[in-house]
Amino acid sequence: MKLDNTPFLPPDGNVYVMDSLDPTKKIKVEVLKKRTKQHRDIVESLACPVCGSAMEWNRAWEAFICVKHGKKAIYEIVNEG
Repeated sequence: MKLDNTPFLPPDGNVYVMDSLDPTKKIKVEVLKKRTKQHRDIVESLACPVCGSAMEWNRAWEAFICVKHGKKAIYEIVNEG
């Protein structure tokens, strides 16, 4: 079966990410770009919580990645709760 790892926008519109270097920390981030597909909003780009640059979805990592500030930072979308 094919696994769907599409980054859907939560119903409340708030997106939280987990830093791969500190998995206990949840960070609220700004959605920069989204699109609608089959009546669901998909996140295309998030603002990096460190430098503010646009991060694009990386399907292989199943996360958003920023390389603008030294080392590669990987941010996975998590639930607020």
